[in-house]
Parts: sequence; C-alpha cells; structure tokens
Amino acid sequence: MGENTVMINRAPVLTLWAAVVAERMGYGEDAALTMGKVLAGLNAQSKGRMLGIYGPPKGHGGATPKKVGLGEDFWVELCGRGIPMKNT
Repeated sequence: MGENTVMINRAPVLTLWAAVVAERMGYGEDAALTMGKVLAGLNAQSKGRMLGIYGPPKGHGGATPKKVGLGEDFWVELCGRGIPMKNT
C-alpha cells in the first residue's frame, strides 16, 4: 500500500452512516445509533455466513418463550435492509 493510503474497518462507517439516515427518517439519536449497530451487525453476520465463517443459526431446542408485555414488534427498512424493531 502507498504512503497516502488509509485503512479503516467498514463496520463503524456503516454504523454511523445508517445512524445518520435513521435520524433523517425522524428517529431519535439513541434509536438511530442502535439501528445503525443492528444494520452493521446483520451485514457482518450475513457476509460471515457467505464466506463459511458462521454456520446457520441453531434452534432453541425447546418451546418458544412467551412474549408477555414486551411491546409491538415491527420492521423498518434502513439502507435497503429490514431492521427488526420493538416499541418500548
């Protein structure tokens, strides 16, 4: 690499970019940053699966726990990807 080349990890850049997009969509700063972290994590996980680093998710091996009083689940599209969200 040349003297003027800077190497960075793309996950923090994607996190901040997605957070800015989410803020522009009307979400608060905390929610937007959380959404950015989720987006970067989902992208890293899917790339790891594609490369064979991670296997498919393992089942719980039992009954699904009840979701009592946890708020409404919904999805938000952020940077072309669905992000799972929950009202709290």
